Amino acid sequence: MMVVLLLLVAFVCMGLSHCRHEEKYYGDSHYVRLLRKPDFVEFSPDDNSNVTILWKQGDRSVTLDKKFKMMATYFRISHLTQRDSGRYTMRDKDLKEMSNFTLEVKATALIYYRKPGDHFTFNYGLEPNSCNIYFFPESDRQPRKLKNTIVHQGKLQGGLNESGCTGFDLLEPCGISKKVLQMSCSGRYEIRDQNDNPAIVVSMKMSQITRYFVRKPGDRFEFTFTMEPKSCNIYFFPGSDDQPEELTINEMIVHQGKLQGGLDASGCTGFDLLEPCGISNEVLQMSCSGRYEIRDQNDDPAIVVSLKMSPLPTSTTSRIGIGVGGFFVSLFCCCLKCCHCWWKSKSKENGSETAAAEPDVQYQEPQYHTEPVGPRSNQLIDPSGTHDPDQPAYAVTDPLVRDHPSVDLPPSYSEVSAPAEQPDAPTVPVHSDPEPTFEFKGMTVPSAPLLGSDSTNSDVYTSDKLNFL
Repeated sequence: MMVVLLLLVAFVCMGLSHCRHEEKYYGDSHYVRLLRKPDFVEFSPDDNSNVTILWKQGDRSVTLDKKFKMMATYFRISHLTQRDSGRYTMRDKDLKEMSNFTLEVKATALIYYRKPGDHFTFNYGLEPNSCNIYFFPESDRQPRKLKNTIVHQGKLQGGLNESGCTGFDLLEPCGISKKVLQMSCSGRYEIRDQNDNPAIVVSMKMSQITRYFVRKPGDRFEFTFTMEPKSCNIYFFPGSDDQPEELTINEMIVHQGKLQGGLDASGCTGFDLLEPCGISNEVLQMSCSGRYEIRDQNDDPAIVVSLKMSPLPTSTTSRIGIGVGGFFVSLFCCCLKCCHCWWKSKSKENGSETAAAEPDVQYQEPQYHTEPVGPRSNQLIDPSGTHDPDQPAYAVTDPLVRDHPSVDLPPSYSEVSAPAEQPDAPTVPVHSDPEPTFEFKGMTVPSAPLLGSDSTNSDVYTSDKLNFL
């Protein structure tokens, strides 16, 4: 039964009374369509139960605001603000409700994501005398309800000492800009009119900058950030980022733009100041490994730099490298030597096979033998083989013999009876007689005698040692 009643009430509200909920933004205009022209228009704000008559038919004594206007088929509400949020009711001349609707006016919401050093600006179309801009910081170190006035009635106010976010410029007609943001500028910005109605709400989400560096001892290291020197603070957290927070120590390198003394606890020294907010180190040490943070005057980190130091190669490592290199060089030389020996052995084997394939050639020592006396080159030989009747024939009495003093070998038969390049020499039988004899017959010596004219020897040369025929 309750469900039926609720449906009936909803039907009556939607169909008969035309009740509805409308959402608009600050500065918009809202048009309400009328089925028939009402006699009264009433308004009940959300913050109280007071009823105000906005318009009455035929009664000029009711003064309507310029923002409200009744037309033939529309009722217009212009330049909406939060003060216009509430319930609107249309009634006839008998004060009977004809229709109603609720209106909710919201501020325009914007969200910006920025990093320290970025540019920031926003503006809205309000009259300068109605322009008020406030800042609500979001830092945990500041009350979240803290209200900082940046602009009041169109005039830029002084520095925001409470929040630490300073350096704003005024924009026309109602806005601000900032060239260099800090982490302390994270929060909510509101533009409000003269009635303190929020026209636009800007949420600023600031995220810190993180950088990573890897260096070796002796390298150069530097970083800087755009921040006012008086707000510049640089801290050093030595060691690894993984160590427990309770064991983490910090050392101040720069305080309010001024370089501090040596870092005795960590041992990382030799820093120089860079403008506007930074440091440099010409010769890094292993003790400089850790985290560096640039923080503003509110101790909000703007940039975080992680530096990891890589150690140089040790002498032991170098000796190991040299030893390994020498081992490989020695191995390479041994391989070359083995290859050379193998190649030489292979060449010898190939030479032996080639010599075995060739026919055997009998090597003969040089023989010292008797030379038979033959015709000289300056003597004429009778082609007919007869002697000259004027010159008597003669024979050699003492043969010319050249014997080696220590070698007693028989002369080669091939040197006596065979040609010099005869391929197949006859085999000479070996006799048991220790002094074989050789005899040459039929050799005729022409012309003049060698030893004397009265020689009576025959033309046959006989040798006891060469007589084997």
